[in-house]
Amino acid sequence: MFIKQISLLIPLLMSANAWAGTMEHCPKVADIKEVGSTGSYTAATLSGEGEWSGTSQTGRGPVGGFDEAIFKARGEVVEGVVVGELLRCGYSLRDGGKLDMRFKREGTVVSIQAGGVWEPWYDQYYCEDKTDGACTFKELSRPSKG
Repeated sequence: MFIKQISLLIPLLMSANAWAGTMEHCPKVADIKEVGSTGSYTAATLSGEGEWSGTSQTGRGPVGGFDEAIFKARGEVVEGVVVGELLRCGYSLRDGGKLDMRFKREGTVVSIQAGGVWEPWYDQYYCEDKTDGACTFKELSRPSKG
C-alpha cells in the first residue's frame, strides 16, 4: 500500500506547480556576446542569476540568427507541462558556422508547456519559432524546507 501511495505522489511532485521557478527563454541574438577570439560566447539569463555559454567549433564573429531549441523530456506530460532539460539553443553565425548556447550548467531542471511552439519528437521537443523570446521554459528549483 505504501508503494502505491508513493507512486501516486511522484507525478504531483514532478508537476511545475510543485516547484518554484523563473521563466526564461533562449537568448535574443542581440544579447549574445563573443568573448575574446576563441569562439566562446555568453549571454545573461533573464533572472540575472546565471549565464548562457557556448562555443562555436565552426566559425567566429557575430551571431546572425536563431535556429532552434532542443528540450529533453525526463517524464510524461502532466497537466500540459513536461519536466526535463534544455539541451541547447542553436544559432547561425553571420559569417558562417553554428553556435550552441547552453543554459547555466548541464542537468539544470526546467519545464516547458507541451504543444504551442514546442513540437514533440520522440522524447525530445523542438522549438523553431524565430520570434525573440518565443522558446520559453521555466527553471525549476526545489521547494525550500520550511
